Amino acid sequence: MFCDRCVRRKSSSGAFSVTDLGVIGECMLELRNSADQYKMGFGGDVFNTAVYAVREGLEVTFFSAVGDDHYSNYLLDCWQRERVSTGTVRVIPSATPSLYIINTDDQGERSFYYWRDASPFKSWLAPGQYVDKLGDELQRCQCVYFSGITLALLSPAQRLLLFGLLEDIRANGRLVAFDPNYRPRLWQSAVDAMHWFDQAYALSDIAFPSIDDEVLLRGEQSSESIIDRLVNLGVREIVLKNGASGSTVVTPEQTIKIPATHVETVVDTTAAGDSFNGAYFSVRLKGGRVIDAAEAGCKLAAQVIQHSGAIVPTSPA
Repeated sequence: MFCDRCVRRKSSSGAFSVTDLGVIGECMLELRNSADQYKMGFGGDVFNTAVYAVREGLEVTFFSAVGDDHYSNYLLDCWQRERVSTGTVRVIPSATPSLYIINTDDQGERSFYYWRDASPFKSWLAPGQYVDKLGDELQRCQCVYFSGITLALLSPAQRLLLFGLLEDIRANGRLVAFDPNYRPRLWQSAVDAMHWFDQAYALSDIAFPSIDDEVLLRGEQSSESIIDRLVNLGVREIVLKNGASGSTVVTPEQTIKIPATHVETVVDTTAAGDSFNGAYFSVRLKGGRVIDAAEAGCKLAAQVIQHSGAIVPTSPA
């Protein structure tokens, strides 16, 4: 049964023998507007999920790339303070981190401005000793998670290399999870994105699509059509997110609708979906039920959107 694969594996001594979750992708410098001043932070879709999963009790390893400059060191220090394992982060000589700026309106909706053309993550799978050892490192993770942004930053050849690594870990009983997180500006065309997303879904045990992204990418309007397509691609656990309307979780055994947690004042919707995913993983990778995982995701996302920025401070700023 699928749920049996979602239980942590332990060694004979009782200690966990593998990392709970490995996340693959980019983390950038973040500047957010506050009272006409910009404050520096950090964020990136899969990394945001990593931080919230750690805060909810998981051990998480980050698979990414940075440069060797002052701001790359700043990022590494921040990630380590968040207790995300950085031993699998690749250092690209002479590279510098990507940057994005967030502006939010009175309703908490955000607009982004990116500088990521020279992202170190684009060289993450360049040939070398790092890649030669990558398969073994991924095998240490109970579940490996990546996104459509992860794919968009890699070349077609690198995407195929990643898919091959993911096929290998699934063959050894590990889980693969995917969130499409569609960003049109990162793709040559919608057709190109759909081609790669379908391959990613076909490799995934857990998928986190959103209705907004699916409508933007494919024009699909109904949750039923989205779910049917993913079931046909072989996804066994579908977590369909629909913003303030909550989420629908579909497994071979059941379909459950989970209402969103009500929020009076939305400050910033950045990382709402990412935090949902982190809380969801924290329940499922401990063997919890899908309904409990989705409820935990809705609750955490409601907390996050009442604060500015992708990563909510653990103590008042």
